[in-house]
Amino acid sequence: SLYKASQLMISLQNLDQLLAGVTRLAADVLGAKTASLMLLEEETNELTIAAAIGLDKQTIRTVRMKIGESISGYVVEYGKPLLVRNVETDRRFRRRNRERYETKSLISVPLITKGKILGVINLNNKRSGKPFTASDLRLLTSFAAQAAVAVDNVRLLEQNRRKIQELSVLYDIARKVSTVDGIAKAVENVFQGIGRIVAVDQCFWFLWEEPYRRLSLAFAMNKGHSISQWLEGREIYLSDEQIEWLQKEKTEHLNQRMKEILIDWSLCSSDVKFFKCFSILVRGKLHGLFCAGSTSLEMVSASEMQLISIVISQAASLYEQIAALSSATQVMTMSKVASEIAHDLRHPLTNIKGILQVLENRWYDEEFRKESLQTIHQEIYRLTDLTKELVRFSSPQRFQVKYHDIHRILDRALDLVKHELENNNIEINRRYGRNLPYVPVDESEMLEIFLNLLLNSIESIQGNGRITISTEQVDSIKDESGVFKNHLRIDVMDDGQGIAPEHRDRIFERYYTTKKDGTGLGLSIARRIVAAHRGQIEVHSVPRKGATFTVYLPV
Repeated sequence: SLYKASQLMISLQNLDQLLAGVTRLAADVLGAKTASLMLLEEETNELTIAAAIGLDKQTIRTVRMKIGESISGYVVEYGKPLLVRNVETDRRFRRRNRERYETKSLISVPLITKGKILGVINLNNKRSGKPFTASDLRLLTSFAAQAAVAVDNVRLLEQNRRKIQELSVLYDIARKVSTVDGIAKAVENVFQGIGRIVAVDQCFWFLWEEPYRRLSLAFAMNKGHSISQWLEGREIYLSDEQIEWLQKEKTEHLNQRMKEILIDWSLCSSDVKFFKCFSILVRGKLHGLFCAGSTSLEMVSASEMQLISIVISQAASLYEQIAALSSATQVMTMSKVASEIAHDLRHPLTNIKGILQVLENRWYDEEFRKESLQTIHQEIYRLTDLTKELVRFSSPQRFQVKYHDIHRILDRALDLVKHELENNNIEINRRYGRNLPYVPVDESEMLEIFLNLLLNSIESIQGNGRITISTEQVDSIKDESGVFKNHLRIDVMDDGQGIAPEHRDRIFERYYTTKKDGTGLGLSIARRIVAAHRGQIEVHSVPRKGATFTVYLPV
């Protein structure tokens, strides 16, 4: 039975399917008519039923238990398996639980992994009518130990997939908002993005008109259809207290009123179950109110609501900056900046996608799985940083310069592209200099440069080749003032197709590209970053014999 359980848990990578399979198998093996698997919600510190057999839907949907409450809460509180031989005579539970069970005997076991309690498995009402035994409890405890590891792994995988989806939505919204020229289209893109994360089917965007102390409806969408008519004159005047609520993001006080007004205007569905208002704040200043509703969802998690709030505020900020730039001197346009950051975002998203594809086939390899999840975590953090940069593109504090070991940054870049290297049969040759000094750089910016150069080399080689990375300290390089100073030299050399002479002198130009799907930004961004570090970047290439990119960084 334990072997069968192990095989089942390895094969399932969907959390709901895994929880249902674990519950069903536990009930079958131990002959229980009623079984439930309850998970502990971190946000509320309550147990809810995630999968069950023999319980009605109403019970599954409504039961919530605090730690210490009832039998399941007791097991979580003490973290130990429990065998109740007679629930009617057990002083701990008889008053609260006697009416719930057909038989007197039941067992409950915690799901524990890495010292953390995830939930409990409960079994009662044995088909034979006999009580559960100590042997049953030991078997369920062993089963629960395997189940806890599987649940933790699959939940972590789904969380990572969720984060990737959320970051992809943020990136997609920013990219689309940066190209629109009207508030309606911008809000529509925001709503469509939110709909990919949370099942909301209607939204309403109000603009705050400070002189009139009112909210004016600017956009409405219900079940995928934008409502362009009947918006004019849809205004709501606010009291001082209500304005303060919006400014302090205490919108829960406005939810019911806004819902009633929108239903009265025949814009919001009367059968809406979930309805929530979000303040639109840009740099601490009130810009409006966003209302989201759902006819299918009754509840949205706190993390999902926080994400909606972030998406709305960031999109509003981005749109405001674009509008300001469009009416200014046009020295810099947001579309170009968005394209630059989009280029940076593409690499980690590609890396994560590749890792997940390989991970599906090598899920049983525990070492590979841990390594892959760790890499995904690193990439997610990098994506988060890049998304923040996209929203706050004009921040003067762009670079965070610290002294770093350049070899560690190079190794991290190689680690991030190792799947591409393996898939293309490309060999890596490291020729690192010894005892090299640390260099003052922004780690994430340097990582972007090396990733860019490595990915370019991989594309140039097109399978079965070699990339050589060498480092050394040199003292014959002039700085920006023309004085010879010590620099760290980093060479990235490949034996790929090389660069034609007519292209070589232009590859660092912004938007110049020879690739069909290229943006022409990768190397221009690299040169900009290197220049910001008071360094230099150059290229040497012979067609069909490869290329060498050299980066010089002052020490």
